[in-house]
Amino acid sequence: MVKRAKANSSNENVSKKSNKPATWDTIMPLPSNPETGETANDFYILDCETHVMPEDYRRFIQYFEGTKTFEFAHEMCNHWFWKDHRTGKQAAIHPGMDWHIDKIIADMDRSGVDQIALMRESFIDTAGDSAPFSTNQHVIDAIEKYPDRVIGVSNVGPFSKRKLKDILWELEYLHDNYNFKFTKFYQPEDCPINDRRLWPVYEMCQDRGIVAFFHTGITIRMGPTRYTLPVLLDEVASDFPDLKIVAYHGGFPYWEELVTLMWKHPHIYVSYSILLTWLMRAPHRFAHMVGTTLQIAGENRFVWGSDWPASDPYQSVEAILKLDIPEELQEKWGYPALPKDLKKNFLGGTLAKLAGINASRNKLNFPGENKPPKGKTSEGDKTRKIMKNKKKKK
Repeated sequence: MVKRAKANSSNENVSKKSNKPATWDTIMPLPSNPETGETANDFYILDCETHVMPEDYRRFIQYFEGTKTFEFAHEMCNHWFWKDHRTGKQAAIHPGMDWHIDKIIADMDRSGVDQIALMRESFIDTAGDSAPFSTNQHVIDAIEKYPDRVIGVSNVGPFSKRKLKDILWELEYLHDNYNFKFTKFYQPEDCPINDRRLWPVYEMCQDRGIVAFFHTGITIRMGPTRYTLPVLLDEVASDFPDLKIVAYHGGFPYWEELVTLMWKHPHIYVSYSILLTWLMRAPHRFAHMVGTTLQIAGENRFVWGSDWPASDPYQSVEAILKLDIPEELQEKWGYPALPKDLKKNFLGGTLAKLAGINASRNKLNFPGENKPPKGKTSEGDKTRKIMKNKKKKK
């Protein structure tokens, strides 16, 4: 029998002994839904989008002007997702700006997340195409350190700037030699989703059963949104009917376009990564998106993800635990009530099936109290200090 953690809201995760905001050392319960009694321990949870970007590596390209666009994007994510829009107060514990694997795992422990799909973060265009923010080797190192928690997501782009033979070799090498089950196509820095140069890569993914992750919808920094419009998946899905496709960010704001494509192509799945913590504060909007998807595409098409560190996994898990379609929306819009197993499949079951992962074998039982991460903590971030000093000088 699963031991339930005490139900609580992330908006209340401050120390009982003081009014200070929560820190890495604050004891916290697991994400929960007090109305249903559900906690994160009731489900196998697999995060489809987490990024490793250690500051001791990333600092080598901080002198490039283009990297400032990323810092601005980070500030916006902090404003949107780590604060409560209704109160303006901190809603969860921000991870700082040193995004190494120990901190990621600590945050996932806090959030009740069993396993993560981990990828490098390229953003190579911000540094004049000279170097990415992290590499596939960072993912390999994380797998070796946490083999039971980390599943590899390869990123072998930019596809428009590399030789095809090198791309295919690296993809094959990573998936043959390490625990890589997914690959990421990040088109804002590259070429459109439906660029024919990508067809051999899609073919290899289809033949090998590699699940393909795509950035879809608006781009928040450098790179044109026209490269990532959901409609561009139509050609890919038509030519590769056995390719398992997961569209990150729900194609937002073009989410209805994506849902209609899901009706046409049963092998397209939707992830609301980065959106969930925002949508939790707009529950009717979220209910409309989920209800529409259920109406048009069916119930087993949802994939959960946080987009760590751009969004908080604690609040993202809570968003699904608290997911509901009110009766008034069901009556007015014809939405079905939430299917019995929707949360189970949404939080990890569907993606586990796509990737051949044994969900029950990899499910953990978290104690519901935080342990501070190993290594550096948010209080020691060099980048945060640099930004703070820059603001003082202005």
